[in-house]
Amino acid sequence: MIRGSAQDRLRTNIFALLLSVGAAFVFSLGARAATFSEDAIKAAYLHRFAAYVEWPADAAADGTFTIGVFGSGEVAAQLEMLLPTLTLHGRPAQVRAVSGPADLKSVAILYVGRGQLNRARTLIRAARDGPVLLVTNDPEGLRQGAAINFVEAGRNVRFEVSLTATDRSRLKVSSALLAVASRVEGRE
Repeated sequence: MIRGSAQDRLRTNIFALLLSVGAAFVFSLGARAATFSEDAIKAAYLHRFAAYVEWPADAAADGTFTIGVFGSGEVAAQLEMLLPTLTLHGRPAQVRAVSGPADLKSVAILYVGRGQLNRARTLIRAARDGPVLLVTNDPEGLRQGAAINFVEAGRNVRFEVSLTATDRSRLKVSSALLAVASRVEGRE
């Protein structure tokens, strides 16, 4: 049985060991995170958003879960590397370049790249009419109808959510996703 100061030294040593292991783990994560491009991070976010959003039952038009991309070949390329081995909502995942409203058939998530809002107005209007999670990367994204908009906070990629837009698209967003958003618009 350890008593008094020996017990305190043991606790201090265990705490120091845990602290150093934890610091090494955090440092290694930071070093790895620095090797991913902003586009790779956004592609990973687009994939992960699907796990926190529920689409209406009638939205599953075919056997694939499709993420459409407009105006960002880099994000599309990252998704093409990420998605082939994954499933989303129990369906194989794929990425599709989108250039007009006709390309929205069976798209569950539509990403409109940085600086593309003006070029994508018709596409955005068409996406807002269906159960499509519209994700943008523009300071005006939420005001233009996006459900999720990427924002940059220092060197980090964050996102904001519009519950008004998700309600209009008949999508249900998990409270877990809302909890990590930098801002939630339309919250009661």
